[in-house]
Amino acid sequence: GTLEVTERCLPLLERSSSPRIINVASYAGRLAILRSQELVDAFTSETLTVSELSSLMDEFVRCVNDESYTSKGWPTTCYGMSKLGLIALTRVLARQHPDMMVNSVDPGYCCTDQNNNQGPVDAADGAYTPY
Repeated sequence: GTLEVTERCLPLLERSSSPRIINVASYAGRLAILRSQELVDAFTSETLTVSELSSLMDEFVRCVNDESYTSKGWPTTCYGMSKLGLIALTRVLARQHPDMMVNSVDPGYCCTDQNNNQGPVDAADGAYTPY
């Protein structure tokens, strides 16, 4: 996934004169989808590590599999949770690599097969996200 590709590219990025990582996130990954302040605090911790983030994401999957996710404060959206994890990863990477430009962008609610072409933003326009 995104983490593995990023980790494998880091040595190349570190040699660049203008290294940057741009992750495509979404409003669907906003913190408001979490139903637990403890989870919000964990995902926004200034000391969060990649390992801790991976453990949090694994815990979400376990809770979905055993159907305890709602009682433990997790959201009802796997897509949103994947984007929340990506946004948190972006923050961790930015903190760990202050010499790199590390950002996430939201292309908006684009008209795609994923949403039955309901989005008002043409996919081509969404692809032209400022960086």
